[in-house]
Amino acid sequence: MNRTYRALAGGFAAALLAVSLGGCGDSQSSWIGKKYHKVGTNTFQASQPPRTVASAINRKFKAIDRVDDMATYGSRGGVFLRYPKLVVGVTPSGAGSHITIDKPSGGYNRYYSHVGHRWSAPGSGGWNKHGIASFRGGGPGSGK
Repeated sequence: MNRTYRALAGGFAAALLAVSLGGCGDSQSSWIGKKYHKVGTNTFQASQPPRTVASAINRKFKAIDRVDDMATYGSRGGVFLRYPKLVVGVTPSGAGSHITIDKPSGGYNRYYSHVGHRWSAPGSGGWNKHGIASFRGGGPGSGK
């Protein structure tokens, strides 16, 4: 009986951990979706300028890192927020902003010309809380 309860408790704890970790990024996407006008898949429009929108998102969900190249690139720049499981890009669109939400590799590739000099490429699981690739490979002969 004792073994059965331990197995059930262990299974419950593993399931709870998987749900809590697997949901990383869902809260940001959900909040952005409620606050801004959806114009496409994981794409939103805001009436405020990029820095204002990015600051609001960052106040609600503290990013691992933030790249703001608006001063350098002007209307071709943007503000890019890096989270463990996603990248939020906020770029100028008329008087407002265009907001995109991507998985780590997609966002890194989309905005490489803006963030590639500062961010390392994400691992298969995104980045950890320190901004380091969460999985760097492995297997026979790795690290040689």
